[in-house]
Amino acid sequence: METKNITVEQMRELVAQEKWVKTPYRYTQLGAGLSLIQQQALLMVSHYLQSYIKDFYNLHLDRSKRRPKALFSEHVLKNGIPPMKIYLADLGVLPSNYGAARQAIEQINLMVEHPELDANGNETGRTLLTNVFSQFGFEETGEYYNFGEPDADGKRQSVRMKQPWIDVKINPDVAEWAFDMSQGYVNHLELIASYSTKRPTPRLYLMLMNRTKKGEKEVTILLTDLKEYLGIMPYKDERTGEMIVPYPKFANFRQKVLDAVKDDLDRMAGENHTDITFTYELIYPGTRRKGDPEAILFHVTRTVLGDAYNVVVNHKPSELIRKPVQQELFAASDAVTEPKPKVQDFVAGEGADRWAQLLSDYDGAAKPLLLRARYLGLRGGSFYVSISKADDAQWDALGREWERVYAVARPLLSIPRLAPAIVKTINGDYNN
Repeated sequence: METKNITVEQMRELVAQEKWVKTPYRYTQLGAGLSLIQQQALLMVSHYLQSYIKDFYNLHLDRSKRRPKALFSEHVLKNGIPPMKIYLADLGVLPSNYGAARQAIEQINLMVEHPELDANGNETGRTLLTNVFSQFGFEETGEYYNFGEPDADGKRQSVRMKQPWIDVKINPDVAEWAFDMSQGYVNHLELIASYSTKRPTPRLYLMLMNRTKKGEKEVTILLTDLKEYLGIMPYKDERTGEMIVPYPKFANFRQKVLDAVKDDLDRMAGENHTDITFTYELIYPGTRRKGDPEAILFHVTRTVLGDAYNVVVNHKPSELIRKPVQQELFAASDAVTEPKPKVQDFVAGEGADRWAQLLSDYDGAAKPLLLRARYLGLRGGSFYVSISKADDAQWDALGREWERVYAVARPLLSIPRLAPAIVKTINGDYNN
């Protein structure tokens, strides 16, 4: 999209297609070296942490002088952290890949280092490694659902499968160390690992997002710190006892990590799936210019999506749009504060035939929610529906399954990919 031609409405539509979550930075430091699907599964835990992060600040737990600063209150830890349920569809996994994804996720063994405590709760001086989760395993629904994917000839085939999910329980004994808030949180795209094609991309993205959360555009990171966060440190081979040094030559690290991640984020920027990209410089001590640099200087740039997020969510001036156009942009943005239209603005039954066609054509995991939704009408080329508050949480939990719903809905509406196909309201109230 040409930045100079983007409108406020297009910015809002871009932001509406993505979801951002806050994750304790300490939690992002765990699990280095995992595959992309394993990283995404762990990041989806953050979906369930948002209310706790909000309470952390509302209850002034951030003012505690304790280390670690526990995300969860003593009341929550005493009564137990509620279990979580993560559907594979939430991770952007197609049903045809459920088997491979399940096998990879079952191998996750996320450990956190913490001090050993005696019976009185005092530190013994020893350090332990304990699993962050007391449960991270699969269950599946008892009901089958149909999904269709094109075969090699482009014909659609229907397959019946059960919908699997991951049952997640946080180990309360180590929750305060695994979700330590003393380093704050990082605000990031929820599906960043699903969008990535290179294993180091999500972690370097998270590190840069954390270092630029106050608006910094240049970030200097020591090479040792960068490698440690990415999980590319020397380790002992348990079988041979030899020390293994990943990327012994910096040229390999530069090509396989720095350049690979940069290219990956540049690709994602073109697809509006990342809010930052970067270029970098090597920082050497003194006059030396060969071998390992001492640090990397990253020049971080907001993408069109990142700029839209700053304008729409953070209410900051655009960094990308030329000033004359920007003045026009913010003159037009007054519409953001206008009252939202009420249900009665819709013509009763308008587009109902196309809604019925959608319910007939789509037969995936979101269908029960669509059938329970009350159809309102069309506005701006999109379907508007009313759902209950109870269904709202389930609606959000389906994640990228909605992309499959929209793929069926958009041809019925004749709208471009940028526009939302379905807009939900809570109990018909636009103010919810």
